[in-house]
Amino acid sequence: MTATNVLDWIVALFVCWASLTAIIEPRRDASQCDGPTVASSAQQAPLAAPTPAEFEEMIRDMKLHD
Repeated sequence: MTATNVLDWIVALFVCWASLTAIIEPRRDASQCDGPTVASSAQQAPLAAPTPAEFEEMIRDMKLHD
């Protein structure tokens, strides 16, 4: 194994570790965002389930993009 190959593996492992860490760890500064927050006691309506026609349309769109 050459030194370049070992260095490539080390860099690849570091990039994978950094990516997984960014995905898994919650943002520590998420509660300190600059935007105003609205505290509402009103319940949000649950999302409506898609109709069979909407499902077929989504599937058709996915097939068109392939």
